[in-house]
Amino acid sequence: MRYALLGLVLVGLGVAGIRYAPAIVAAQHRQGMAPLADDDRADLEDADRVRATKGTGAVLVAVGLVTFAYGFGIV
Repeated sequence: MRYALLGLVLVGLGVAGIRYAPAIVAAQHRQGMAPLADDDRADLEDADRVRATKGTGAVLVAVGLVTFAYGFGIV
């Protein structure tokens, strides 16, 4: 049962990461956490960062679903 709860938490974090990826990248810029780059490539890098954040969220969702299934003995 403990793994099922962990799986739900991971799925929740993953969905939040996918949903709020643009806001997360914007917050990183506001707080100075963005890498230094040329002004010409700033838009491209923002799009890449959003895509990477969404990809990380998708991985968390997948791992969370497997962990949830493991918690109930399905996997």
